[in-house]
Amino acid sequence: MTQDIFYEYEDSQFGDGVVLNEYRNEFSFVAAKQKDGKTFMEWMYPQKKDGTKGPIDKSLPWKIKLGSKEEAIRLLKFFLEKLEGGPSASVEAPKQTRRNDAPPEDYDDAPF
Repeated sequence: MTQDIFYEYEDSQFGDGVVLNEYRNEFSFVAAKQKDGKTFMEWMYPQKKDGTKGPIDKSLPWKIKLGSKEEAIRLLKFFLEKLEGGPSASVEAPKQTRRNDAPPEDYDDAPF
């Protein structure tokens, strides 16, 4: 893929949308805006992994990784089938093991 592909939300007043981005043979969706035909990725400061909850010093694109081209296609087909209401023939989502309103058994596993 030579260029990023931008999709602008239909109801956006400010050019908000999503970019399909390829970086080092990994595909991702990146939050973006477009103004005067130029696309700008949105950037963020992720939380530190040391438990302090503070932001790291370096900003990164606000993205969702989709994986390699083949993995991205499988992932997008899976979600498209779910949105259309049909069963997924290739991959099944993990089954939920507890009710949504039930508290987790162990709070020590919380990632924050």
